[in-house]
Order: sequence, then C-alpha cells, then structure tokens
Amino acid sequence: MRGPLLRWVAALALLLPGLAEAQWSIRLALEVPLHSHLFLTDGPTASTSIADTFQPGVDLLGGYAVVDSLSLDLEVRTGLFGTGGYGRTPTNIGPGLTYDVSTFPLYGRMALPIQVEHGTVFFVRLGGGLKITDWGFFRLYFELTVDVALGATNDVKPGTHSVNVALGMWFKL
Repeated sequence: MRGPLLRWVAALALLLPGLAEAQWSIRLALEVPLHSHLFLTDGPTASTSIADTFQPGVDLLGGYAVVDSLSLDLEVRTGLFGTGGYGRTPTNIGPGLTYDVSTFPLYGRMALPIQVEHGTVFFVRLGGGLKITDWGFFRLYFELTVDVALGATNDVKPGTHSVNVALGMWFKL
C-alpha cells in the first residue's frame, strides 16, 4: 500500500512546478462594498457604507497569462442580496488586466466592467491584493478595489464610485 501512495506523491511533486507556470487561471471571491457614492443627473447624491447596508456579491474572474506576469481577464460580478432596505449590487461583466509577479506577495489589476442590470453603466476598476497563501497552483487572496463610473445610459453621472473589499481563491490550471 505504501508503494503506490509514494508514487502518487512523487508524481504530484513533479507536477506542481508545471502547475505553478500555468497559463489559465480562475478566481472566485466574496466581495463587499465598503463605501458607495452615487451621483444622479436629476437628483441628490447618495452615500452608503457597510454600516448602512451589507451587500455581498460573488466575483468570478477567468484569466489567460499572455506573458509570465501579465494576464488578460474576463470578470463577472453579481450581488447576492442587500440589507437595510437596499437592493443587491447589479451584475457587471467586462475585460481586464492583472499584473502579478509570482515571487512578490502583491498584485495589481485594472478592469473595464459594464453594469448590465438596471441600466448600462461603464466603469473603470482599479485594485490590488495580497496573496495570503501562494502554493503556485492555489492562492488565497485579499483584494481592495475602487470602481469609478465613466458614463451611463441611465441617470447615473460619471464620478459615481465605490470602494470594495474581497476575499477569494485563485486557481491556476
């Protein structure tokens, strides 16, 4: 029984460096807005914080590494629910870039998500994170992002923004 088990462990150890240099990655995170500020074209502005409403969401991000430290991403983010009489965060989808040096514990990213529910809003998303664990093929990470509206087809004005925090898992395939 020990022989086959040792062979599997040895095969896995030989495979791990190859997984660490994988080109495809998937990230899944639980994200929460800490602060949001909404500018409307025909009305007052509104600010909310995590103390007013808890609006968790799921952030799913797929990436393809074009070079060792830069990947092209596609992100889908949707809210789960909202408390305190507020609705959930609308669904966003869009492309992005992630700059990640494997030997450094921090990474940065930029995305251009488009809100596809409750009117169309174009955002720029800037963020960065800390790799809590980094086993090459699997990471736990903490991320802070800022979303700023660039334009909209509804009554949301440019400058509308939110600050978000996320905790997630990052798999390299």
